Amino acid sequence: MGTQRPKSGLRVWVLTPSFPPTLGGQETHLLELSESLIAAGVGVLVITRRAARSVPAAERLGAVPVVRLTPCGPIKGVGFRAVPRLGFLLCKMMWRLLRDARHYDVVLVSGFNFMPFAPVLAGLLTGKPCIVRPESPLEIAEPIGLDSRAKLGLSQSSLALRLLLKLRRSAARRVNRYVAISSEIRACLERVGIDPRSIVAIPNGIAVERFERVSEPRKAELRAQLGLPPRRLLLIYTGRLAVTKGVMMLIDVWRELASSYPAAHLIIVGEGHGSFDSCEPALLDFIAAHDLGARVTLTGRVPNVHEYLQASDLFVFPSDYEGFSLSILEAMTAGLPMVSTRVGVAAELESTCGFGLLVAPKDRTAFRDALRRLLEDEALRAQMGANAHAAVRERYSLAAEARRYLDVFAELTATHP
Repeated sequence: MGTQRPKSGLRVWVLTPSFPPTLGGQETHLLELSESLIAAGVGVLVITRRAARSVPAAERLGAVPVVRLTPCGPIKGVGFRAVPRLGFLLCKMMWRLLRDARHYDVVLVSGFNFMPFAPVLAGLLTGKPCIVRPESPLEIAEPIGLDSRAKLGLSQSSLALRLLLKLRRSAARRVNRYVAISSEIRACLERVGIDPRSIVAIPNGIAVERFERVSEPRKAELRAQLGLPPRRLLLIYTGRLAVTKGVMMLIDVWRELASSYPAAHLIIVGEGHGSFDSCEPALLDFIAAHDLGARVTLTGRVPNVHEYLQASDLFVFPSDYEGFSLSILEAMTAGLPMVSTRVGVAAELESTCGFGLLVAPKDRTAFRDALRRLLEDEALRAQMGANAHAAVRERYSLAAEARRYLDVFAELTATHP
């Protein structure tokens, strides 16, 4: 399967370690960005890993053609079993890039750790430019995550890790452009020695129409449809049920506050299945142990996250770190004030619009106090919700993001014919 050459003549191959039907903010955003690029006249092909044999090796997701390469099986958190899988995947991607070089003009890579190796090595022969967009600060700072490193038995000073860092630095110097989706990502890239002149700022965009805030009558309708408490102040978290998302800190804070705010109710949207640091079993045990079942709604994985946000009143986001976090933008689009850790796009916007109360990651006391303040101040919630909605409408649409990518593609293809 290949891309059809559009009238503009520009063809982009997107390389990513995961893609829908795998659910996550990164995966969903890449699908939406690909759709926006195609709508702008760009030929797009997504090449990704085939997570399971039940997933088709090639298909179209809407307008987006997708090719999935074996080997199957998990990569994160499986120790040495990941090494041959990664090696085979990169070799297959590199062979595809070499064999079909006439079918694409630019390679866009999602992720900083291992994915750039294939297009960088292939580019030595094809001359095709490569753009890399890191998805989180952690992957820039650590070539192997702490959990994976522990399972591999590698110390920070181990020979294998030092060799990997050296190889990554060498490959990083040959990337043509880096996309910084936040100022935090830019700072991390510069700290590891990336030339600031090769970094371009392109924040993630969002399908603003889908998450648009709704009227009070519509909010009441949604609560009835979704089976949510009709006359409660609804707090909502959306995202993976994972340790690094701070979900256990959130539920512990809610345990402390719930009895003081009987009119409030917590909704947790998401699942931990498939996440290397899932905390879903621990979350369920905690809720049962502290008799919180009547004060918490767990939805699991749902296709209509936007409706849950539109039915709610206050967004809570306790994540340890984020590269960007579309969950925050989605909640802002729905007009929700928030209590969030100072991560991703929240940190980016903190100085420009009063959309919520931000605290340092992992600071339970500060998170609790900020949540208490917003629970008690209806006027502050209303003002912050209005500020949040206005900020997203002005700055963060998928169409605007796609236009910024088109500018980068045009610049690179002009210098790499």
